[in-house]
Amino acid sequence: MVNKFFLRGLGFFNDAYDLSVINIVNVILKAQYGPNEYSTDMKSNVSTAALIGAVLGQLVFGFLGDMYGRKNCMIATCAILIVGGILTAAAYGGSPSGTLWFLVIARGLLGFGIGGEYPLAASSSSEDATSPADRNRRVSLTFSLQGVGFFVAGALGLIMVNVLDPNDKTDLEIMWRVLFGFGVLPALFLVYYRITAEETHVYKNMLADEVHMKKIRWSFIIKHYWKSLLGTAGTWFLFDIVFYAQNLFTASILTVVGAKSTLRTTALQNVLISLVALPGYYVACFFINRMGRKRIMIQGATVMTIVFVILGIWWSDIKKSSVAFIILFGLTLFFANFGPNMSTFVMPTEMYPTAIRSSCHGFSAAMGKAGASIGSYGFSLWVDNPSFGYKGTWFTFAGISLLTIILTIFCMFDNNEEASVMDNDFKAKLAAEGDDVRKSFASELGEPLDHYVESKA
Repeated sequence: MVNKFFLRGLGFFNDAYDLSVINIVNVILKAQYGPNEYSTDMKSNVSTAALIGAVLGQLVFGFLGDMYGRKNCMIATCAILIVGGILTAAAYGGSPSGTLWFLVIARGLLGFGIGGEYPLAASSSSEDATSPADRNRRVSLTFSLQGVGFFVAGALGLIMVNVLDPNDKTDLEIMWRVLFGFGVLPALFLVYYRITAEETHVYKNMLADEVHMKKIRWSFIIKHYWKSLLGTAGTWFLFDIVFYAQNLFTASILTVVGAKSTLRTTALQNVLISLVALPGYYVACFFINRMGRKRIMIQGATVMTIVFVILGIWWSDIKKSSVAFIILFGLTLFFANFGPNMSTFVMPTEMYPTAIRSSCHGFSAAMGKAGASIGSYGFSLWVDNPSFGYKGTWFTFAGISLLTIILTIFCMFDNNEEASVMDNDFKAKLAAEGDDVRKSFASELGEPLDHYVESKA
């Protein structure tokens, strides 16, 4: 039996790989098709397709995860990852333009499966925990495989451009097809084990209590949890504008830094940046309970703000030195991972009760990917605009990071209570909403509802 950590975490590794491999593939496609066919607009379309699909997947599977269970939905997302991955690797449209548009559609489908993994992996990981501290460790370790996925995508890209000829169009096509195809393998490995896995006990207990999304309206959730939603969804939206613009275009940025870069040089520098960023995940895992998730988010966003201001002020000098840029840019990614990137994923698992955890995590993640879509689509347009350029982009990123800090301070909180405490509070709120629900809960609890509500007040 596959360890539960890998059952969820390997799927998340798969997601991270599939999302970030476009980073190096963008450079490969431009080298194969040229800037006229693979224009700025087409590059934005290909890069953004998976993110738009992810928004839909997070919303849909976040809701379905609460309705029909984490296990069943994780089987479905795994199947979508396989189908979407195969279509992406086999993309063909009869012409360069047709192939690229096929790629956009296939990446959109793949993104739908990727998005579904977010709320399901987070919810199921947290529900296997034995304590709040264990919950935070489990969820953070699951999320840390995102960094491994980013690194493997970069490392495999480096291998491909050195094994094959980056000046040969046939070899270039082999490169991106193999890179996309590799993303299918983890999902193929996981699908059997997900079918044979068991549903989490916490979710089964919730079903036994008749507390699930079939009985809960979003108006109720917004009424009682609006501040939490503003915090988890708002910070994720803001942060992902910056984070995915960075991660999906690192290789493209490197082509304008230092001396004129070859595809091989760009691929190597891309891996070096991911190596600087990767430890941030595991530093965050180490401090996840020691510092607290809210403090980790604030300190990470603060460092990002400072470094982006530095990049903006001294960009003319920094872009002449690959070493200086790699260090500074790598630091923003390190403190993103030891900061908002980790906290935005972990905190929705502790800020919402079991019955709505997957839905609220999915909604928050979807707002994040909506932000990522803005960052992904807009980045190429921003940096190619002579009046805005990279300097304006860095200052914009600094402003967004500052807004993330403000929203975190006022809307986010660490919850160090057992999940049952929030679940009982949720039941009391739900039971107080109407006669039908009151009767069902009073019957279930075996005591007058007024006494139950008063005891939890």
